[in-house]
Amino acid sequence: MTTVAMLTHVDEAVGGLVDEVAREHGHTCRTVRPYRGEAFPSLDEIGAVVALGGPQAAYEDHPYLAAEERFLADAFDAGLPVLAICLGSQILARALGGSAWPGDAGLEAGIIRVRPPATAATGVEGEFFSFHSDSMTPPPGAEILAESDRYVQAWTLETALAIQFHPEMTLDGVQDLLAVEGPKLERFGVDVAAVRAEAERYFAIGARDSRALLERWFHDIAPARSRN
Repeated sequence: MTTVAMLTHVDEAVGGLVDEVAREHGHTCRTVRPYRGEAFPSLDEIGAVVALGGPQAAYEDHPYLAAEERFLADAFDAGLPVLAICLGSQILARALGGSAWPGDAGLEAGIIRVRPPATAATGVEGEFFSFHSDSMTPPPGAEILAESDRYVQAWTLETALAIQFHPEMTLDGVQDLLAVEGPKLERFGVDVAAVRAEAERYFAIGARDSRALLERWFHDIAPARSRN
């Protein structure tokens, strides 16, 4: 069994499919809330890290975000598998020498389709729930695995996998998000009813692409190992 440090950035955050698939593979998730001042675990206490999303921007000047960057860099240097989602992917990009920035293609909200770049030998493809307006530049040496028609969506570097979309989301999670953000989205011209209907369709057929991505990652993670 691997203990997975799951970094969250909001009080309401739940692991969703991340927690569900982890348990199915015999792993356990240990929630850490850096924004509350909770201490990061020692690397010898965990076997992998998942960094979830949140409303913050990775480039904001918060001490806990800087501390999270250092923790993710240390976990990567120790050879731990790291899965970073949305805000987490942007923090990880900065931690490993890339950058995060306000997206120049606007808000990306709802079920989107992602595909590998034309030059990629392999990659990530399918439908996923997305909700973000910031973006990232992957670190040097990273391989881009997926793009949408707006943004880079996934990249990998050694033991790190960063994804901009939200494979952890459940229908309840989407409904809760839209209940909070819906009025603001409507003011920006987003058809919230259409987003909700697409999410209901996606989860009614089992969120297959999200589950498959997480199944592969949790199948592959191994106990911590040091690089020599």
